[in-house]
Amino acid sequence: MRQLLAAGGALALIGTLFASPAVAAQTVAAGTSTVPSPGPLAEGDVIYQVLVDRFSDGDSTNNNQGAGEYDPSNLGMYHGGDWKGLTQKLDYIANLGVTAIWISPVSEQQPLSRDGLEASYHGYFTKNFATPNQHFGSTAELQTLIDTAHAKGLKMILDVVPNHTADYLAGTSTTYSPSTYKPASPLDNSSYFHHNGDCLFNGTETQTQIENCDLGGLDDLDQSNATVSNYLTTTYKDWVDMGFDGVRVDAARSIPKTWLASFQSSLGVPSFGEVFVGDVDYVAPYQNYEWGVLDFPYFFTARSAFSADTSMTALSGLFAQDNKYVNPNRLETFLDNHDRARFLTWADDNYQRLRSALTFLLTSRGVPVIYYGTEQADNGNGNATEVPIANKDNRKDMTSFSQTSTLYTHIQRLTAIKKANPALQIGKQREMWADANVYGFSRRVDSTGAEAITLSSNSWNTQTRTIPLRAESSIPVGAVLTNLMNTSDTVTVTAGGTTGKQITVSLGEHESKVYAPGTPVSAYTPPARNTTKIRVHYNTGVGHNIAIRGDAYPFSWAAGRGARNVAPDVWEFELERIPAGQSFQFKPLIDDATWSSGSNYSGTGGSVIDIYPSF
Repeated sequence: MRQLLAAGGALALIGTLFASPAVAAQTVAAGTSTVPSPGPLAEGDVIYQVLVDRFSDGDSTNNNQGAGEYDPSNLGMYHGGDWKGLTQKLDYIANLGVTAIWISPVSEQQPLSRDGLEASYHGYFTKNFATPNQHFGSTAELQTLIDTAHAKGLKMILDVVPNHTADYLAGTSTTYSPSTYKPASPLDNSSYFHHNGDCLFNGTETQTQIENCDLGGLDDLDQSNATVSNYLTTTYKDWVDMGFDGVRVDAARSIPKTWLASFQSSLGVPSFGEVFVGDVDYVAPYQNYEWGVLDFPYFFTARSAFSADTSMTALSGLFAQDNKYVNPNRLETFLDNHDRARFLTWADDNYQRLRSALTFLLTSRGVPVIYYGTEQADNGNGNATEVPIANKDNRKDMTSFSQTSTLYTHIQRLTAIKKANPALQIGKQREMWADANVYGFSRRVDSTGAEAITLSSNSWNTQTRTIPLRAESSIPVGAVLTNLMNTSDTVTVTAGGTTGKQITVSLGEHESKVYAPGTPVSAYTPPARNTTKIRVHYNTGVGHNIAIRGDAYPFSWAAGRGARNVAPDVWEFELERIPAGQSFQFKPLIDDATWSSGSNYSGTGGSVIDIYPSF
């Protein structure tokens, strides 16, 4: 068994290793890996999250299992992605510079939900924990995926689902009806489950109730039952022993904390749990029982600040609570995931906002997670709805594997500078500046003095600040700091300020910069942006606005995109998605209700388009 990294001695690994139960007939049939692992999940890693079904179809013969679950035209059904297809795309993932891949749950699924409207492509309707999902392939193909990934230096993270099975028991029923509609043995005994009905998540439930209710109707397993606990532990240990280097625990909030600790200890690899709450005080205690935790407080705060230009001071309030965690560098941070709308749907499809947010994500404390498709500017079909969760438009098929696209290359640069700078991997984060439009922090390895500084702006206009270096910094006056995201940009540390050392920095439109002393890993000039800018010259009067509709995304004829007022008679909308030279049609509206008179306007991608409409 590979050794589990201890969380600074503070991890409460409660319980002992489970004995192997006689009732757990294991059928994982794992192969023997001959490829050494790059090591367990660790600080400094960058995770790429994949929904296997939506990534790449390497074997069309496993697509349709005949239960009505396969329909590539329906985002709620299986689409055909599998382990073979993912294996074929590992170079694409490795070249992005990430160090680990988090894949969908591997176990056999109930093909459809109880109502038949949703398939189990995501992996959360478990029927048999010990056998593979036939849509994804065989255990031999999974072993090949793991071995190939390891050979390319990529760690493998398994998504585990010990909280529940599929929805076999209706409501609070204790009887399977029909008797054949039930999970596989040995969990086909209804006494192994709680029977309290669906979780309400209305703020009135106690923690005990949350741990004993059905999540979305899915049958809630009773981990206090020895048979259940032993079966889950030994079965997932078999999967992990195929070569997984960490696990993500689904619905960790719904599982007793002490069981999470015992589970991690038994698996022998670091785990991080899904605690779908934005409150640090609620999330932080889970790191006493697991190596890491998905950082939902970070997600909600960062997404708002970077996609919607809300005050950056909220980031200050977030990070001020880092002392509540065992180790904030082991929190899994993210901007997109499979349950939330795509960042770009919140950001008005503004690529520059996403670039800045990704720079912040890849350089701030924690283990960043990049959700598949973010690097290809997945638009989420423009659907920002996520009540109670987003589970359709944010789970589209991967359609582009370009390694030259603007966001792919931006992430490549970020992973390169992260790999080259220990401060960006394990450095302690300390705030340097916070106001409504600018936030800055230092990350420093105090034992060596290695340091990097990230500064971010969420303003449309250039923001210039003179910012003191931290008192802890060993960077001297006169040192030249280079922006690692544009190495032609440097600043010199001057005397002055509250600590005697300071830098003056100018940040452009929605820009993040990463400064470090010494020689950068390589020279880098950011590629030119393919910006299309529509400028509508019209004075709407007080209390009114201009929206734009059109025939090319991010525009549509059904609803308008709000333009930004930059002068009393000028409204502006900026985008990058329309390719340079591509023509499109558009039209402005007052208050997205009153159309401009005359014909549609014609535009060309990559240009500035000035129009003077009448209404």
